[in-house]
Amino acid sequence: MHLSIDEQMNVHAIRITTTEVLDSEAMDTMLPADIPLDRVIADGAYYSIERTQAFSKACITPVIPPPAHAVVHGKPETGWHDQIIAYIKEKGLYAFQNKYDYGVRSLVEAQISRIERCIGERLLTQTLPSQESEGVIIANLVNLRNSFGRCVCVNNG
Repeated sequence: MHLSIDEQMNVHAIRITTTEVLDSEAMDTMLPADIPLDRVIADGAYYSIERTQAFSKACITPVIPPPAHAVVHGKPETGWHDQIIAYIKEKGLYAFQNKYDYGVRSLVEAQISRIERCIGERLLTQTLPSQESEGVIIANLVNLRNSFGRCVCVNNG
């Protein structure tokens, strides 16, 4: 299950794929066309040099950590990749994560955990079309729950 979630934890797109589909391939269909983006935050499974370069050219900051074995290529078509690799080699991965606010991704992981606890870890249907419909229902339930508001903690001390 691939989810496109905004910072308010609303699901904009959901895609169910088989294990043969790579995460990086699924990302292309996950980005909402009707919402302007300034950055895309994803885990390393979604990384590709071509995709991060395309985001960069479209003025969208790709906050996707490259593989640990990545190297600087020094070519015009690898500009963003080279810039990030050089930055990580100089300052470290945590500096990259702090600079680009990669920690926001933990909110998405928390949302996925909520879905698994409330709805279940596995889809109930067996065929891919049925699972896609089930995914849409899950997304609608998550967005409905979000519409009720968020908990606020207040210190009374």
